[in-house]
Amino acid sequence: MSRKRDTFTVDLFRDYQPAPVVDRFDHEEVKAYSLAGKLSKAVALTMEESGMTRDELATALSDVTKSPVSKAMLDAYASQAREQHSISAVRLAALITITEDPRALNVLLEDAGFIVIPKKYEALLKRERARELREQLEREERAADAEWRAKR
Repeated sequence: MSRKRDTFTVDLFRDYQPAPVVDRFDHEEVKAYSLAGKLSKAVALTMEESGMTRDELATALSDVTKSPVSKAMLDAYASQAREQHSISAVRLAALITITEDPRALNVLLEDAGFIVIPKKYEALLKRERARELREQLEREERAADAEWRAKR
């Protein structure tokens, strides 16, 4: 005899979605013809969602990079029409530091097959890499044993 489903108790995990480990922009938000265009859109979204004005960001970037950064420069970095004025790696790193938002760097690295992850996960990655290497060595050991037994 089957039991009736309890409709009065809330299913706590029905709508649960774990937070993503890798922060990314939605593909449609940064869709562009070129990588420089994608980066410009990502920089614009990063600045827009930072909660700071571009003047405040320019001041903070100047402080972090120890070189002058103006609002006009940030406007150029965020403009797809000015692809010749892509943000430098140092300034992109500073923008990520200030906004704590690595999504622009993930846009840049996506086609190369890399991602930016929080440093707190580094130990887990090392552990998983060690497990992979151990499994590979065990497979090689079993293959060598089989080869040795076959030749005796």
